[in-house]
Amino acid sequence: MDKKFTPVCGDKYGISANNTIVLSVSLENLPNEIMIYGNKLVLKPSFHISLVCINKIIEKYNVSDPGFRDSVLKDFCEFVEKNDVSLLNFKEEFKFAEENELKTVVVLCKVSNLDKFFENINKKYGLNIEYPPTHVTLYSIDGKGIFLTDSSDIKNLTKSIPNPIGHLL
Repeated sequence: MDKKFTPVCGDKYGISANNTIVLSVSLENLPNEIMIYGNKLVLKPSFHISLVCINKIIEKYNVSDPGFRDSVLKDFCEFVEKNDVSLLNFKEEFKFAEENELKTVVVLCKVSNLDKFFENINKKYGLNIEYPPTHVTLYSIDGKGIFLTDSSDIKNLTKSIPNPIGHLL
């Protein structure tokens, strides 16, 4: 687990300072930098999949319950006791994401059972949270990623690009 995340639900998952539940992943044999649309982007030092962006859910769905973060984290830990949430595979789908001065390259991926978790919390909390576009940020200008939490983020913040690394992941 990357040191910037606090382990949760055992040591397979982590939570970030901005209350995003993550799954760390390993990737090798990637170029140290790439050029996309005239921007030099550098390889991130570590990789993860943002599974549940709790603060973004609170923000987008106007959740006012002060205990929501802890409840969702507890729900997630209980869920993964019976349902493995893991990387299944990377899609051959790369995106250049841009938001204000932030620029990144991400690869979309498939994750097991996460859709069931979102069905459960939608039902439990009376929400209609869209299943997130699971991805790994590979490159950025300054090490920072861009939240891509639903299809409107993909539509408004990204452009499809050809595979920039020269091989399959």
